[in-house]
Amino acid sequence: MTPTPRGRAVLAGATAAVLVAASGCTLQTIGAPQGGTTLVAVFDDVQSLVVGHSVQVADIRIGTVTRIGLAGYRAKVTMSLGGGRRVPTGTTATIARSSLLGENYVRLDLPAGRGLSTGPFLANGAVLARTSTQPDLEQISDRVGPLLAALGGQDLATISGESATALAGNGKKLNTLIARAAAVGDDYAAASTDLGHALDSLGRLGRDLRKGSDRIDRLPGSVALATQRLQADRTHLRASIEALLKLARSVNAKVQQRHAARLAVLLKRADALLAAALRGRDDLKTLAATVLGFLRGPSVSYRGQALLFLWIKGFLPDAGAGAGAAKPASTQRKTLDGLLEPRP
Repeated sequence: MTPTPRGRAVLAGATAAVLVAASGCTLQTIGAPQGGTTLVAVFDDVQSLVVGHSVQVADIRIGTVTRIGLAGYRAKVTMSLGGGRRVPTGTTATIARSSLLGENYVRLDLPAGRGLSTGPFLANGAVLARTSTQPDLEQISDRVGPLLAALGGQDLATISGESATALAGNGKKLNTLIARAAAVGDDYAAASTDLGHALDSLGRLGRDLRKGSDRIDRLPGSVALATQRLQADRTHLRASIEALLKLARSVNAKVQQRHAARLAVLLKRADALLAAALRGRDDLKTLAATVLGFLRGPSVSYRGQALLFLWIKGFLPDAGAGAGAAKPASTQRKTLDGLLEPRP
């Protein structure tokens, strides 16, 4: 049988209800951001907060209120964060209102200098330890009402008259005072950014100190150990200093006083020798060059025998040159060439 349009609508509604129930959602939380991280907070008063209201950080919705129940005489609120977001430890929760007549929501305030990407993070199912509730318009009216009721109409008229009398002729001064107060407020507002940066810097400093907490914890023990060692070695240190002082006095008495004149003479002679060596450096260089030239000259030995005498004799005239016939020049040159040839 073909279902009627009304039957099809009922069937679609029943199917949607089944799907919503199977997904764990309610009509209030359909489409709201939810995820795998669940947080719990307990408040003294949740005002008009209901399931489906938002969970915000810096006025940005990051989650949804999924359940509200009683925990003794207090209200237990369960929240689900969407997008896989996590919040750091030390986060506080406050029941706030979006506007004067707006709906309530849960505001999460992160610790100073921390962000949603800065750990360590709260575990899934963790309970926020610090919670509070902002007073709403009804609570403010309840507190101010008795005060206004205590003041009758005559009292209000008297207060207004006395105020007018006190401010008579002082309007200009009052305006100046208000302007100065506004300027002071602007200065404080301008300094709030610097104050925020300072708080962030303090937060980073705290994290850095926490990373080195083990070393910082060991520092007092190291200082105490060093102090104990100094205390134990104080006697030896004092004896060493006294021995050094005694040695210095002995050197002054036996060396400086007795041999000061001789040391002065030796230093003067050494100075003169150094001056002479400095003046004769050119002669020394010439002598070294001559010796090197001689060593690099023709060989003066043949098969281990010194030929210095023969080499020099080859340049001298023969003793019987005047009586006999002179040797041919080619023969003499050949003899010298054979002597000047390098060793095999």
